[in-house]
Amino acid sequence: MIFFSCSNQQKIDEFEEIPEIIKCDFENLQVTENDSIAISNTLNPAIWKGFYSATSIIINFTKNVGDDGETEKFSVVFQKINNCLKVERAYKFYDGKDVDISAITEVTILDFSIQNYSIDELFTGIINYIDPHDKETYYIKFWIELHPDVTEPTNILTFENCLGNKIPIEIDINNDKITDFQLIAEEIKDEGNKPKFSYFTIKLISTNPTNNKILSPKRSNSPYIVVFEPPFSSENTEQYFGGVKNELDVFYQFEPPYENYNYFLSNKLTYKEILTNNKKDYFVISLFIGGKRYFGWIQFELDTANCSIKIVDTFLNPIADEPIFVN
Repeated sequence: MIFFSCSNQQKIDEFEEIPEIIKCDFENLQVTENDSIAISNTLNPAIWKGFYSATSIIINFTKNVGDDGETEKFSVVFQKINNCLKVERAYKFYDGKDVDISAITEVTILDFSIQNYSIDELFTGIINYIDPHDKETYYIKFWIELHPDVTEPTNILTFENCLGNKIPIEIDINNDKITDFQLIAEEIKDEGNKPKFSYFTIKLISTNPTNNKILSPKRSNSPYIVVFEPPFSSENTEQYFGGVKNELDVFYQFEPPYENYNYFLSNKLTYKEILTNNKKDYFVISLFIGGKRYFGWIQFELDTANCSIKIVDTFLNPIADEPIFVN
């Protein structure tokens, strides 16, 4: 197989620093034009691609890893130093498409060798790296014709600039100047991944879960949903605490220099069928006031593509224990 040849695994402590790898010399590595194919496949081979700028070179290939269009791109970035090349970083980008969460994972480059480097034209050689998933050491050959990097600079999307200044939104259902619910973003930091990232979950919370309840349709098993679309009623609903599908959307934010991979799930794994149609969206709630239960709803709009989130309207039935209906 052209793609991988496995050597003895080298144990590298995750906190051990790999020394700078700068190469100027050429070697006879028996790399041929056939090695422009990273992974052989009759129908869809993974082909090496390479791009250059005034200061760097990036080489990569993309392979299919699932039955629903999921892919994984392996990239290595080199810094130009006169006529020499230095490994700047390497990483894998898993693109989950509509069925899974996408992610960046850094790759440890142990060494690389150059067979040919015709500046801004041809780059061939071998890369020695540790796979971040199975922790094994691999060698991979590459033969790449370089092309100008014409990637347009993009505006980096951050949660703070998109929705961070719009939430939390406080909701007073019965107009008693006391907040009953909040539409919030909860930040969770993942320190174990390389690169590090934060993810922000957008959801409704109760300020008093005993008295102010967020309701779901009664079901025999989870997940218990909290987003309703017409027609619906408050009959046969219950407040659940475990297995609740309460995230409206999730935003993943990576540390530099991977900010261009920041993204919203865009409801792909949250409420895709509900929040992407043209119907109005609601939460069904209940409040205990003076020992009596009152049902109501909160209508909201969420459009992460345009960084928009708002509470449209609220309603609380003035008659205790009387269900509400929205057609």
